[in-house]
Amino acid sequence: MKRQIAGWVLSAVCVLALAVSGEAKHGGGGGYGGGCCDSCYAAPACAPTVQYVNRQVTTYQPQWIEREVNVQVCEMQVSQQEFKYVVNVPVVTPQKRQVTCYVPTRREVEVPVTICVPVVTNEKRQVTICTPTMRQVEFMYTTYQTSYVPRKVQQTTYQCVPEQVMVNVPVCTMVPVTTTDCCGNCVTCCRPSISYQQVARTVMRQVPVQTEVVVNQCVVTPVQQKGVRTVCEMVPSQQEINVQVCRMTTQQQMVKRIICEMVPQQQEVVVNVCSYQPQERVGVRQVCTPVVRNVAQKVRVCQMVPVVQNIQVPVCTDCGYGGGYTSYCNTGCGGGHGHRHCCR
Repeated sequence: MKRQIAGWVLSAVCVLALAVSGEAKHGGGGGYGGGCCDSCYAAPACAPTVQYVNRQVTTYQPQWIEREVNVQVCEMQVSQQEFKYVVNVPVVTPQKRQVTCYVPTRREVEVPVTICVPVVTNEKRQVTICTPTMRQVEFMYTTYQTSYVPRKVQQTTYQCVPEQVMVNVPVCTMVPVTTTDCCGNCVTCCRPSISYQQVARTVMRQVPVQTEVVVNQCVVTPVQQKGVRTVCEMVPSQQEINVQVCRMTTQQQMVKRIICEMVPQQQEVVVNVCSYQPQERVGVRQVCTPVVRNVAQKVRVCQMVPVVQNIQVPVCTDCGYGGGYTSYCNTGCGGGHGHRHCCR
């Protein structure tokens, strides 16, 4: 709030200063010479003065306060209540009933049946019989003859050549070492010492040797030859033969069969009949009843609190001339009177 008031005052001062300076430069419109020139002299104009005055300003600030308010709270109160209800109780009583039972009964009956009877008859039929016939037939076939041809080939063999090789061999020797035991006595003991010695060894190496040997190569040559073979051919011929033909004929016969029939019989049986009888019983159930009561609760409320503050406000005063004008005299202006009023 303070900053806003100070901004308004400074804006008013700036507007007033700009108006005074504009009239001093450009001059007023009517008067004594029709316009201000550069050589005019003016009476000393007073500049507006700014003074700061203490003022009281009331501002409002938010403040949280706590209040107690009465709130209605609904609570459920549980109570036990007796009630009556009806239950159907099953009661079983034996009763006599007439029932119809079906008893299977077997009996022998004659029924007509149709049977198939085979009947054999002799009939003549024409058949084709194939008779095997043997005959000689010439044919060409290919045989293979083998022959051996000597040929020289290169053969690689390996010979063992001895060679001396120097190798390092570890040698273990016992070296006497004098030590002191736990009693302070000098004791000489032998400890193994390993040293390496160069020893010459003979190694056999495989050296390839090329030699020329003569081998027999097997060559297979095809040869055409003529042969004779026996071929069996089947020669068909027609013949008439007697064959037996079996045909089925139907005949009616009476046969005996045993059938099973269900015969009804009346019997008296005892059955248990279940009936329901109503009975009144007393039970206990829980009943919820709503109860409303007032409860005091604390709540936070935002309240605007007035605050009085002293601030300094800038105040602008005028020049001291009548009507707020600054009087200038212009003796060098042409065209009339030497006095005019410039700048308001």
